[in-house]
Amino acid sequence: MHKKTLITVLFTGLMMAGLASFPAKADTALTNGGIPLVEPLVINTVNGPGAGMNGPASAGPSAAADQVVSYAKQFLGNPYRYGGTSLTEGADCSGFVQSVYKNFGINLPRTSQDQAAAGVDAGGIENARPGDLITYTGHIGIYIGNGQLIHASGPEDGIKISNVDFQPVQSVRRILNQ
Repeated sequence: MHKKTLITVLFTGLMMAGLASFPAKADTALTNGGIPLVEPLVINTVNGPGAGMNGPASAGPSAAADQVVSYAKQFLGNPYRYGGTSLTEGADCSGFVQSVYKNFGINLPRTSQDQAAAGVDAGGIENARPGDLITYTGHIGIYIGNGQLIHASGPEDGIKISNVDFQPVQSVRRILNQ
């Protein structure tokens, strides 16, 4: 085995062993027919007088969504790769969504079908907020506002921004508590 691969395997094993030693709290282990759900989260927000003066967190809960959208936009034009999860080397639609949210400590399922059950139902496209997941039959992306989403479109276009109505929307899932 190569030294880098061996180190990666050892590190991953140690991380998994460490995570397994922490029991989940009963109120965070949500399931839907055996499919784990992700509880909506607020990430990197600051409240109180003078809080957040140095960055986007000062806007409150919507700042988390702004951070997710800004982070996702960094990868515009990067390649599509079926089964991929690398934001730079190539990702498919669900790998893109999973990797973007993973950067913020939010672990989503791997497939678009499973991601379509994550979080909570936002009640349709008319209620979509930046950071929400927009699901389609066999496809998923992240809503960025103004009727648009960012997604790993396909081999021809890679990661790009499209209008949400490029296909019939199946559901809108809220991952962030906004």
